[in-house]
Amino acid sequence: MTMAIAFIAVASLAWGAPRSSVSAEKIEPADRQAIEKVIRDQLDAFGRDDAGRAFAHASPDIQRMFGTPDNFIRMVRDNYKPVYRAGSVRFIRLESIDRQWVQSVQLADEEGHVWRALFTMKKQADKSWKVGGCQLVPTSGITT
Repeated sequence: MTMAIAFIAVASLAWGAPRSSVSAEKIEPADRQAIEKVIRDQLDAFGRDDAGRAFAHASPDIQRMFGTPDNFIRMVRDNYKPVYRAGSVRFIRLESIDRQWVQSVQLADEEGHVWRALFTMKKQADKSWKVGGCQLVPTSGITT
């Protein structure tokens, strides 16, 4: 449970901060596509129980926090079921919040409940993108 709290805290720092104007921060279309690809690939890796691939999309801070792919996927499986087994995925919006990019994604879990996942994204020195945290927010929606 401590690991899950730490994972949420990374995303919460960005989400709880005052919002900056989206128009004040620009992101290239290629970066938007890269962010979506990273998240989709990580969700696919969770769906296939591919701990190594899912872990590879986590930022270095997250990797240090969990140490191994097995620790990471276990935490996601135990605490982030809608992320671990996303039934459907819809990208909502990418926002700059306190100089960090947060991608909002609508997920439906295996029971059809709808969740909002807020992925904090970190651009790396090599210009690639990694997931720096995720916060799950339940919604009142149910898919049919």
